[in-house]
Amino acid sequence: MKLTLEEISYLSKIFPHKNAIGLLSNVNAPLKGNEQETLTKKGFLENDKFAPGIEEFLAIVAQPERVCRLVVQSGYLFVEKYSYRKKDKLVLVENENRDILLSVPDDLKRVVHQMIDLFGGSNLKTVDFSQKFSKNELFTFFAIVDLYRKDTLRAYLNETSTTESFTLEQIAQQLEKPSSTDLVAMLKANYKQLTLFDLNEPLSELRKRGLIEKEGSTKFTLVPMLLARNSLFVRSITLLEILALKQDVLSVLSVLFFNFSVHDVLRLQFLKDEILVESVAARDQIQEIELAMACPEIEQGSTQGR
Repeated sequence: MKLTLEEISYLSKIFPHKNAIGLLSNVNAPLKGNEQETLTKKGFLENDKFAPGIEEFLAIVAQPERVCRLVVQSGYLFVEKYSYRKKDKLVLVENENRDILLSVPDDLKRVVHQMIDLFGGSNLKTVDFSQKFSKNELFTFFAIVDLYRKDTLRAYLNETSTTESFTLEQIAQQLEKPSSTDLVAMLKANYKQLTLFDLNEPLSELRKRGLIEKEGSTKFTLVPMLLARNSLFVRSITLLEILALKQDVLSVLSVLFFNFSVHDVLRLQFLKDEILVESVAARDQIQEIELAMACPEIEQGSTQGR
């Protein structure tokens, strides 16, 4: 069944019970005035009341126990899907050019096939990388990744030979004024604010972990260098979140994917005080999306840590 944003706003005004993570609490479009008529034609209302079975159906999206949010930006292609779970009932909600499609899926295979079309289904990845970073460490790491990305592109254009180390001034400049296609800029969008910090401490930590070579250098070791030089173009960004509301306590599990190619996918999971960064195969990404869209239970008190 398909509803407009205005019809959902109308339902939110007349539906008696809602919670903070439900669909009816998060759509507030100006009404056109004909919503009662159109909802009656669509079978949601009958004699100015909810039609049989509709109130029970709406209760799933109005008072869910858990919600999954999936947002994919791939060039000009935008995909937005939500799933709402209440006990053993699941409703899939999809944004289709401002129309909202609601369905009760037998399974999530249709979503999986759409994700394969978007990302490919490879089990292979170029590098094997997994590290936990503090916020400052991650911004420093991504700033160096961005500098390698730009350097590699210039080398492809035969403008210069590749550089293997960068100055503190270059890293600081990259952090302060990234371009819109830089990973630093995309990461900044996930934080309300970023205060300037001393680069020496996070650089020292990156050296201790073997990500940067000897003291005084900012040259990546082999694995992070391969990761950076294979991350030239961000082909898609995916936000995957699970929200759980239990006894008025909101828990959030938040994951961000950067897809550079079918074999180069970077996964970021926002933990309480750290960010887990790891390379994954496209198939792993799709499997995680399928599991998340089923709205599994998550650890109470989980937070995206932004």
